[in-house]
Amino acid sequence: MKKVFVLALALVLLSVCIVQAQEKSKKAEVPAAAKAAFEAKYPKAEKVNWGIEKPGEFEAEFILNGVESSAVFNTKGDFLESEAEIKEVELPQSVKAAIAKDFAAYKLDEIEKSTDAKGVVAYEMELSKGKEKYEVSFDASGKLLKKTLEKKEGKDKD
Repeated sequence: MKKVFVLALALVLLSVCIVQAQEKSKKAEVPAAAKAAFEAKYPKAEKVNWGIEKPGEFEAEFILNGVESSAVFNTKGDFLESEAEIKEVELPQSVKAAIAKDFAAYKLDEIEKSTDAKGVVAYEMELSKGKEKYEVSFDASGKLLKKTLEKKEGKDKD
């Protein structure tokens, strides 16, 4: 029994090492065009970490002027989208009014301002009340663009 436990533990550790090595190799495969475009657009970015958003799209997570931010570029270096963490007071009044109307008593968390390649701005956030948790997105006029029910962490009964 002891040998089986030691063998299982060794397999788990080996699996963790393999996954970490794969993650590092994914981060190392960011095209030079994407890195160059990022550096040109965000020359003052600090603590930059690259990852793969999805095939052909690379996300740089970084700090810019003390704000947690991210930007997505494709393999050719074309800018696709950026997100920056913002505070509730920075939300447009139209978005605050929509939240007050449709999500009264919900707590806001992880508020981000998203800007696409065409300059279109959206505000994304998590809203929670009790066991309900939504990921929502509004345009600058306060129109609800997306509403997704999320499972609360640690509350799943699967």
